[in-house]
Amino acid sequence: MKQQSSATTETGIKGSNRVDFRGRTIFVGIDIHQKDWQVAKVIDGICLGNHRMKASYKALIDHLQSRYPGAVFKCVYESCAWGFTLQRQLQQAGIDCIVVHAADVSTTDKEKRRKSDKVDALKLARDHESKQLKAIHIPDENTQKDRNLIRLRKKLTGDLNRSRNRLKSLLKYQGIDIPDQFGKACWSYNFMSWVEQQAAKDMLMKDTLLLMLEEVKLLRQLLLKTERKIRELMKHKYQQQATLLISTPGIGQTTAMLFLLEVGDPKRFGSFDKLNDFVGFCPDTDSSGLLEAAWRAIRIDPALLEAYQQLAKRMKVHQAIIRIARKLLRRMRAVLLSRVPYQKGMVA
Repeated sequence: MKQQSSATTETGIKGSNRVDFRGRTIFVGIDIHQKDWQVAKVIDGICLGNHRMKASYKALIDHLQSRYPGAVFKCVYESCAWGFTLQRQLQQAGIDCIVVHAADVSTTDKEKRRKSDKVDALKLARDHESKQLKAIHIPDENTQKDRNLIRLRKKLTGDLNRSRNRLKSLLKYQGIDIPDQFGKACWSYNFMSWVEQQAAKDMLMKDTLLLMLEEVKLLRQLLLKTERKIRELMKHKYQQQATLLISTPGIGQTTAMLFLLEVGDPKRFGSFDKLNDFVGFCPDTDSSGLLEAAWRAIRIDPALLEAYQQLAKRMKVHQAIIRIARKLLRRMRAVLLSRVPYQKGMVA
């Protein structure tokens, strides 16, 4: 493919030889880092420039508009730790910008071997020009901020489970058997009192056990506070939509808020299959928290229970519950679109 060096082009548009780009579209690939960005500009497959610059949307806009006067710019960068701030800043300045998922950017073996920031930025620009990239959905800023709360809950849940497992692993490592009465997943007041009793029996283990137990208690308190804040958020901003979702069997407040903040308006998907793909809930995969809701749902809704029983006769239990969860997802979409609460006994 024909390629023009950035040095030649960047110097060739100065002074009296300035090129007018009115009516032309330049595709801009941006490889983002904390302090600087790699920026590649492409038009008709030709690289106009590929240089490094400080991480500043104002500097980027000034560079593009001064170097390529009159041009229409279409920018792209991969989703990263710096979120959607740059996209919003460029859009507000009248410059189109999309964000893509890194996994959706195809890469050849040759590109992997010679991978660099310049290569990545140029590939983004060229793929954008050839319409090979699919933009991800960018939530409004308020929704994104609310989403942080539900994601904090997920993080705390993971931290709590890991801290519990560490404590149990230590007990096992030291040959201390947990009584059967507490079960595998029990973290009751009685169980924690039992852990304290074990600590009191061994002065060498006392500090370690008590500190690990304190970590569990603190994380549980933080999780409970976070869940209270989520309920408050639902009550003040998402009550109507959440109420519709909760009418679906198996769906509780947390699952409803998770759906509303992570998935958003189902209308944006156009069809159930597109929503299903986004959630990552295919018939043969286990990639959604809806599985737990599906197990609860079959205990509540007779029609879902019957459907599950029929499916379980011709496939594995795990596969059957995945299909029930898919039906549950279809119901959740339906109640939000129709704004009519779920009616038990109906199975799509």
